[in-house]
Amino acid sequence: MNRLLTTAVTAATLLGAAPAWACLPPPPNASYETAMARAAFVGRVVSVERSDPADCLAAARARVAAGAVMQGDPGERGCEAFGFAMLEPAWIIKGEDVVTGPFRIAWNKAPFCSIGWTPEVGALAVALVPDDASRLRDGTTATVEPLQQGDALFRTILELVAEIQP
Repeated sequence: MNRLLTTAVTAATLLGAAPAWACLPPPPNASYETAMARAAFVGRVVSVERSDPADCLAAARARVAAGAVMQGDPGERGCEAFGFAMLEPAWIIKGEDVVTGPFRIAWNKAPFCSIGWTPEVGALAVALVPDDASRLRDGTTATVEPLQQGDALFRTILELVAEIQP
């Protein structure tokens, strides 16, 4: 009887925690992504442009209507804050010949499980110019991976650049 009760409590706990586990993002692998990119740099945000959420809301509603909502999909919440930002290179990590001038990046506050990065003018972020141009969309020229901004490697780089160029 004791084993049955313990098994039932364990199963109920695991079932209750399953949605939270499903929404855990994969751990970032910043060093691999940096090694695979054509260029990597620390950029300072010089401007932020918020996009019109109409298309995003329509796409989210269409996914719901089609029953194509996957676990971790933020739905309409993903349309709360998104747009583009311009980054000026502050420090080049690799790819000196590629990192030239302002870069346009897409950002979204809630791209996956409500974890994201919201740019603010003057803030620093590690940006990558991917080797595969298909990762760039809507006229962007670099990417900022929201989950990687908290990676230990990227945090260390950002802290060092902030000390050198406050």
